[in-house]
Amino acid sequence: MRALLLCCLVALADLSLNPNKIYEYQYEGHVKFGLGRQNHAESGARLKCIVKIMGTQSDTYLLQFSNVVFEEFNGFPGKSDYMAANQVAEKIAAQLAKPIGFTYSSGIVGEIKASPEVSDTVVNMARGVLGFFHLTVKNNQDIYELEEIGIHGRCLSNYAAKTSNEGKVMDLTHVVDVSNCREKAAVHYGMAAAVEDRFSKERGKSIYGTVKHTYNIKATEEGGLITKAQALEVHFFTTFNVKKGSLMMEAMKELMLISEKEKTQDIPFDRQMTSRGNIMYKVVKNWVNVPVIMQKLDDPVPKAIELIKRLAQANRHQIDSSTTEEAVKLYQLLRVIPIEQLEKMWADVEGNPDERNWFLHTIVEVNDARILTFLERVLREEKLKTFEAITVIVRAFNHLEATPELLSMAEKFLTMTYNHPMIRRTVVLSYGSLVYKHCAYYTPCREDAIRPLLRMAEESRRNSNDMEKILILKALGNAGHPRSLKTIEKFLPGVDPNTNLEDVKPRVLSAAVQAMRLITFREPHGVQLRTLKLFLNRQLKAEIRMLALMIMFDTKPSMALVSTVTAHLLEERDMQVVNFAYTYFKSLSRSMTPDNHYLSTAASVAVKIMAPKFGRLYYTKSSATRMDWFHDDYLIGTAAEAYMLKRASQLIPAELMVKFDFHFIARIVQLVEFGIRPEGLRDLFGANIPEFRGDFSMADFQAIFDVLKKWETLPDDKPLFSFFTRCYGQEFFYNDFSKDFVERMMRMFSASAGKDSFVWEMIQQLLQGYSWRGVLPFLTVESRYIQATTLGLPLEISKLYHVVNGLSVNAHAAISPQVTENLGQLLSTETTVKTDGFIGYTKNFWLFYGINTDLFQSAVEIKTIHPVAIPWNFVAKINFRERKFELEIPRSNKEVEIFSFSSNAYAISRNIVHPEAAKKTPLIPNEQSVSQTSNSKLKQSNRWHPVEKMCYKSTVYGVSFCTEYELRREYYQDEYPLYYFLGYTHYAIKVVPVQEASSVEKIRLEINLAPHAVSQDVRQLLNNLRRMSKEGRLSSSSSSSSHELQDRQSDRPSRGMEGSPVPVLDFKVLALSSSQRAEGYEASFYYTPEGESQSSQFIVSYVGDSSNWKMCVNTAVTTEAKAHIAWGAECQAYSVSVRSAYLFGPKPELKAVFHWDRVPETLMQKGRSIAKYVPGIGLLLGFTQEEEKNAMQEVSASVIAASADSIDVKIKFPELTLRREALPSPLPISRTTTEQ
Repeated sequence: MRALLLCCLVALADLSLNPNKIYEYQYEGHVKFGLGRQNHAESGARLKCIVKIMGTQSDTYLLQFSNVVFEEFNGFPGKSDYMAANQVAEKIAAQLAKPIGFTYSSGIVGEIKASPEVSDTVVNMARGVLGFFHLTVKNNQDIYELEEIGIHGRCLSNYAAKTSNEGKVMDLTHVVDVSNCREKAAVHYGMAAAVEDRFSKERGKSIYGTVKHTYNIKATEEGGLITKAQALEVHFFTTFNVKKGSLMMEAMKELMLISEKEKTQDIPFDRQMTSRGNIMYKVVKNWVNVPVIMQKLDDPVPKAIELIKRLAQANRHQIDSSTTEEAVKLYQLLRVIPIEQLEKMWADVEGNPDERNWFLHTIVEVNDARILTFLERVLREEKLKTFEAITVIVRAFNHLEATPELLSMAEKFLTMTYNHPMIRRTVVLSYGSLVYKHCAYYTPCREDAIRPLLRMAEESRRNSNDMEKILILKALGNAGHPRSLKTIEKFLPGVDPNTNLEDVKPRVLSAAVQAMRLITFREPHGVQLRTLKLFLNRQLKAEIRMLALMIMFDTKPSMALVSTVTAHLLEERDMQVVNFAYTYFKSLSRSMTPDNHYLSTAASVAVKIMAPKFGRLYYTKSSATRMDWFHDDYLIGTAAEAYMLKRASQLIPAELMVKFDFHFIARIVQLVEFGIRPEGLRDLFGANIPEFRGDFSMADFQAIFDVLKKWETLPDDKPLFSFFTRCYGQEFFYNDFSKDFVERMMRMFSASAGKDSFVWEMIQQLLQGYSWRGVLPFLTVESRYIQATTLGLPLEISKLYHVVNGLSVNAHAAISPQVTENLGQLLSTETTVKTDGFIGYTKNFWLFYGINTDLFQSAVEIKTIHPVAIPWNFVAKINFRERKFELEIPRSNKEVEIFSFSSNAYAISRNIVHPEAAKKTPLIPNEQSVSQTSNSKLKQSNRWHPVEKMCYKSTVYGVSFCTEYELRREYYQDEYPLYYFLGYTHYAIKVVPVQEASSVEKIRLEINLAPHAVSQDVRQLLNNLRRMSKEGRLSSSSSSSSHELQDRQSDRPSRGMEGSPVPVLDFKVLALSSSQRAEGYEASFYYTPEGESQSSQFIVSYVGDSSNWKMCVNTAVTTEAKAHIAWGAECQAYSVSVRSAYLFGPKPELKAVFHWDRVPETLMQKGRSIAKYVPGIGLLLGFTQEEEKNAMQEVSASVIAASADSIDVKIKFPELTLRREALPSPLPISRTTTEQ
């Protein structure tokens, strides 16, 4: 008996199939997507078939499918049913008709073979079935763990076996953690610019999945035979942290043995079958299968032409947001059209500006050899305008699939000649971006990829061409290839022993240092060695050393390296370098983003070491500032950095840089970066500005202007300033503004410019009537992540972000008297311009989570649309001689939606048989579509459905500004924030005509920069205003304690009461009716000289029938800043005042007082309601509270510098005082004992 049992165990452990038998199994697999909760919509698909396995040789078998049934599900579980899709089933059956060959021995599926015409998709579906037979059974262990290859890749598997007492049947459980595979059957493309952040993964995951198999295995003479098997795969996905709610995929498959019989004849093996790999899923990278749409792709050329014409027509004058989704359909069609037909389409649309524009900016999404072939042809034939060429090249290269073959094909663009230097510059930079993208997907990155740029760099050194050096270094910076480090260091004095400092200009050296910025992610150690040498080299300019420090810290240096840098800084003599490093370290020490988790600790230690010696921050010197935020529940964060690099002997910075990063789902995207290098301006201003006092008075502006007038003394080879722009870490544009450029601009706009001037030409076009329109469609993001499922179907997570920008202008001008000689004559004319047009955009975003094949799609899809539409129609009049401006806007009886945002999540089902009949069910039902369950174990949801519309109506101007929103949510408190974002969202801002004001014909805006003398009534009003302001200050001073603000002028007459007000500006906004009756508001600004003080008055008056409502504002700046505001009838009804002062001394103090005399009761009620929350808010912010009697109609605050980096804050309310001490200071504190 024991021997029999042992034989059975050995047989069970040796899984096998008898090549002389035919096994027939019933197979069923289904997949569904949703939230995994009752009363929420789901989409799904189900496949049923008969699977037959036949032996051809001792270990070679054929797999054949028959009786294929395909069904779709879209609706609510328990209420909706699967619906048969017979025509889709026929298509699937046709693809599954040919048998699949495979080898099988001891439970291992070996090589899989198929005929060449069998698609990889079908082979993957066969893998889904064969995955049941691929497992490891051990006869000497009940529980074991091992790493093995399966359909999901090389993953960790856990087994648990239980054998019956008779030893003839084994129950086996097999679990695979598909989230942690050493080699995963998955591909992620479209996000090469998003750097992976392993520290963010430690905070949480956005994707998690596992598969559980259960088997019934019976012992046979040949070995263990699977009689029944089931598999359940569950995936969780969210754009946030899966711990806080997620979308869910559930895939289940079942295999049941229904017959086992002997072969009656030999079954031949098709020798034309070719190897298709092993059991591991083969990811099919098919850019044509765009996940968010499905359409029939037969005869694509007429469909594409029709779409181009329709899009061009619909978006000709303004953006039609209902058509922008069709651009994605156009991308898909263009991706299946051969190059010969694409070129024929170009010939057809080339002469039509609108259709040409749509073709050029959509063909860039044909991301293979065809776009390079097309680009080469049109560039060689010079068919593109400069702007067209630049935009098409940037987008085509950045969206190109960066395979080795396409990279080699793109090299030829580096040696082509172009009709504009900016085009060549764009090509070189874009090639560098293509190399970076290539290296993101091919590791290790081939040296061949960067070799063309390395050759160009060497050539630029031999020719001593500084402009070429800068261009190639910027391209190497885009590429981020580790093998370029040795070439870059040849431009770095002190790093390369053969490079002299005198031979490298500062701007070339700056470009060389920044060329290492992306290598920091791929070869951090090599970058650290080189940047440390640069930083320690005190012969270099300060800005170069600071740049080196920035790049060094991008490598996330260790505590040891930060300590080394800190030790050298303690001996540093250049305070520009010290201040930059100290401010940088201090900002980093407060960083919350995961990538700086350890670096922030090191920076904090460095700050503590440096503080005793360099604790005072100087924000007029070189500095670095970083502000960031990160939320663990969202796994989302942002970061902003600003750098100012200066030299000790110069006033203007050497370089200024700002960059913004976005952190999400364990990746970092360098959104945008700007930089400016004011080289010529820096030399022009030198160390100081003669006669500049720093109070920004007219004398200061004159001093600055006197320096700028000397710009002609600068050398011709040095630009006044240069700037660059980077997006997603890639520099795509930079330019220099030289003396020659400034001279051309000055000649172009000078009063003496004549008929050969560009401005004169533009004026003539306006006089004849000018029209221009432009539309720019842009698929900004196409990110696709595809991985295997146990069914052999591709699970795809995709994000598409599409933008259509539009601008159209129509304008016609009239000038009286006409200009005949030069532009200076415009100063004696009245110019009228009538114009109408549109500016706006529509942004579409899709998030797709589901199965995406060429035959069907089943998924959860989140879709948002965000249009902005700003039309205009007005007449503008400018009288240069009288310094008057007038704008007339005619009444519009149309409702205009200028801003809207709509979003919803859907369960989606599409198939290729009826693509136009896609099923789309909102994930969160509009109404309670299914009954609630009484199961107390289910989590209780929160339903929220606010709907609101608010309008601000102006009967004076006949227009309303309305906002409306509607939200529909059903979420769970313990799964925030995902459920807060799922559901219907709509928000809109509209401009609506007011029917009650139908007599209003137009709105007129008048601005007079040379107003007439002040009338006696206005003069009296101004005197009353200043007198009330004085009384308000006395009242406020008498009601405050001795520690409050002291009015130093309270014991003497108000200086300047006799000062004459000088009119500065008048402007009116009036509504004109058909009878030309005016109604609206008029505002006047006055300046009143009052000795050393600076006083100004602002009066707003209502223009209409017998109204004396006015609002008056009086401001004065002496030793303190004061403002008095009064409103009502002749500014007598209500008034408030504000005063603030900065007191210098050992402990500088900033004080402010808000005092009210008379205010409307509605404002008092709002103030009292807000006051109720003050104690609670103060407690949350860490303030101590004391109930004490203070001035009754006053709120005051004081901020005192307690130390070099902390402040004390005190806020007084009428019956409450809040205090907080030693609060970290957000700004630098300057200390002085000078008496003011």
